[in-house]
Amino acid sequence: MRRFITSLAVLGALLTSTVIWACSVPVFRYALERWPADKYNAVVFYRGELNAEQQKLVAQFDKEGAIGQKSANVELKLVNLDAKPTPEDLDLWKKQKSETLPLMVVRTPLPAPVTEGFWSGELNAENLVRLIDSPLRQNIAKQLINGQTAVWVFLESGNPEKDKAAFELLTKELKRMEKTLKLPEIDQADIEQGLVSVSPDSLKLKFSVVKCSREDSTETYFTQMLLATENDLKDFDNEPMALPVFGRGRVLYALIGKGINPGTIEQACRDLTGPCTCQVKDQNPGTDLLMAVNWENLVTPSTEDKKELPPLTGLIGFSKDSKETSETLKMPAVLKNGLAEKKADSEQTETVDGTKANQSQEITVTKTNGATTASTSGATEQPGGSGAESQKSAQGSTLFRNLSIMASFVIILLLGASYMLMVRK
Repeated sequence: MRRFITSLAVLGALLTSTVIWACSVPVFRYALERWPADKYNAVVFYRGELNAEQQKLVAQFDKEGAIGQKSANVELKLVNLDAKPTPEDLDLWKKQKSETLPLMVVRTPLPAPVTEGFWSGELNAENLVRLIDSPLRQNIAKQLINGQTAVWVFLESGNPEKDKAAFELLTKELKRMEKTLKLPEIDQADIEQGLVSVSPDSLKLKFSVVKCSREDSTETYFTQMLLATENDLKDFDNEPMALPVFGRGRVLYALIGKGINPGTIEQACRDLTGPCTCQVKDQNPGTDLLMAVNWENLVTPSTEDKKELPPLTGLIGFSKDSKETSETLKMPAVLKNGLAEKKADSEQTETVDGTKANQSQEITVTKTNGATTASTSGATEQPGGSGAESQKSAQGSTLFRNLSIMASFVIILLLGASYMLMVRK
């Protein structure tokens, strides 16, 4: 009986391995090009009707609204508490234990690690600006778009000794990983199928670290978001954390306190640089961050789209009919001050070895009225083999690989069935 169970386990593992469609493109690059950021859920609770100003705010979530135009990965849900809300919505409202109305509650993408939401507060323009973007998030996006393998966010604990030791260990190990790890060789068939849009030779192993203080008022919402990527991170408020961000702003997982060690750092780096063993995003670990970035235009090669990161100027265009209300909302003063203080960090992000990351595109950073705008220039290399012969070759290689997998699948099924019949006899 034990042999039978063991055989079934082996058979199950083999069957599982045959149905997972893999590719040879490194995880970090595949995620950047092909995994759209999951949407956050912003729930606005109110009673009766929203006034004119509040209606203008919620309209910013529409496709033509300011938030929609900034490509922030967030969607709005309105809940009128006087109109018999669903049990789920009512339960979410009760968990807030607040009498503020309208009240906005923001949750990470479903299935949300923190089901009651990671932030709640008054529906106003300042909160919307802070939620959808921040200087540090723009900094991270800029580095990822320019080919950084991953940007590690070092969330300080507030204990100088702990933070210094953990940060030095992290930077040391990441520097070692850059020298010892090797990127997988990308199959020609995957290139011809368009699974990677740049030349494999242009892909580089490069890690950087950005610090985030829990006391930084300009990054308060971002800090809360990071702590909501797993359901128990808030329990470690006195420990430093290291969170690798890759793809389109996706956090892999958090290393905490003594968990920031050579073994865990190396494992995370290997997970990000190895071949993409499963192309299905939901079957891979990680939680996306809320960021105002048009990843499609900035990552996918295009000759028509102007590649630029959205400015941190606030929300625009409350009304197309009124000149007064169409003026740009000014960024909150505290956020402006934070941007001024972080100018050096935004324009000169240091990599692990103290130099700027190698960039496949040039980035120009300008500052207007306290808002930072980064634009990129330079074309991304297109893979070869775009003609009919290349397409046929790619299709033939794919068909052969799929047929081989299916044949293995059938053989394993037959062997398994034969073995079970023998056991029964």
